[in-house]
Amino acid sequence: MNITPVSRRQPLTVFTPFEQWISDFFEGNGRLPWTGDGALVPKADVSETDKEWCVALEVPGVDENDLKVQLSDNQLVVSGERKQKAEEKDKHYHRIETRYGAFERRFELPANVRTDPEAVKATSRKGIVEIRIAKTEQRAPTKIPVKPA
Repeated sequence: MNITPVSRRQPLTVFTPFEQWISDFFEGNGRLPWTGDGALVPKADVSETDKEWCVALEVPGVDENDLKVQLSDNQLVVSGERKQKAEEKDKHYHRIETRYGAFERRFELPANVRTDPEAVKATSRKGIVEIRIAKTEQRAPTKIPVKPA
C-alpha cells in the first residue's frame, strides 16, 4: 500500500484580502473596499412617463445653493458639493464614512426632450433632487409623395 502525504495548505488564505481591507480601514486609510476610491457619487433613478423624463438623485446634506443643473445637447449635468462641517475642538472622530467634496453626474437623454428652460423643473426635498424634463410632442410621420422625374 502506497500512501501519498497530504500537502499542508492554508485553507483560510481566501480571507487574506478581506483582512487587508479591514486592516487598512482601521489603520487610517478610512475606505471600505466596496466604496471605490472614496469619491462622492450620488445614486440616481431615471424614469419616464408619456410626457416627461425624471432623474432623481440622492444628495443628503447638500444645500440647494450648492447644486447646479444644466441641460445642453441632450445631456443633463448635475453637479454640486457636500461641504464638510467645521471640526469641533472637543470632538474626536473615530471613523468618518460620510463622503464630502464636489461631484458631477452626467446623463445622456434621448432626442425627444425639450431643452428650453420652461420644459425643465428641478426641486429638492429631503435630500433628493428631482429633475423633470418635458418630452417633445410626437408628430406623425410625414408622407412625401414620390413623383416621376
